[in-house]
Amino acid sequence: PRLDYHYVLKLGNANNGVLAGLVSITAPCSTCEPWAAFIIGFTGSFVYMGGVGLLNKMKVDDVVSAIPVHGFCGFWGVLMAALFATPANYSNAYYSDRADKCAGLFMGGEGPALTAALVFLFAVIAWVGILSLVIFGTLKAMGMLRVEAAIEDEGMDSSEHGVTKGFADGAAEAKAGAAQVAPGN
Repeated sequence: PRLDYHYVLKLGNANNGVLAGLVSITAPCSTCEPWAAFIIGFTGSFVYMGGVGLLNKMKVDDVVSAIPVHGFCGFWGVLMAALFATPANYSNAYYSDRADKCAGLFMGGEGPALTAALVFLFAVIAWVGILSLVIFGTLKAMGMLRVEAAIEDEGMDSSEHGVTKGFADGAAEAKAGAAQVAPGN
C-alpha cells in the first residue's frame, strides 16, 4: 500500500497469483468438485503471497517467484487433494474399491490420503535437498558455483548478454524519443 492507502496492483503479482491458483488446483483437479477447486485456487494466491513474504524475510533471491508459485502452491495442492477429494471422483480417477477410505478428510475420508500426502511431501523435500546439496556442493568445491565478485557487482546481463543499459535507462530514452516526435514539438 502507498501512503494514501490505495493499493497499487503489481502486474507480476497478479500474473503469479493466477499461476498460483492454477498450480494449487493441479494435484486435486481430478478428485475434487468445482466449488472446491475454486476455494483451492483462491487460497493458493494467499499461499503465494505468504511465500513471497517468507522468502523476502529469509533474504532468498527469487526474481520470478518460482518457489512460491510452483513449490509452495504445489505443496498446497497436494495437501488440498487429501482434504477435498470426493469418494465418487476418487473412484473415477483411481480405485473404486478404496474410494470411501481414501477420500479427502473434509469429504468423509478416513485420513490415509492426508498421511500419504504428508509422507510424499517430506520425501520430495528430502530428495530435492539431498540432490541439491550434492550438485551445488560439488559446484562450490570446484569453484563453479559463483561468478567473480566484479561480474556479480556489474550484473550478469552485461557479461552474459551484452546489455549495457538497464530497463530504466531504456524507458527514459523511449519517453524522450516519443516526446520529440509528438505533435506540437
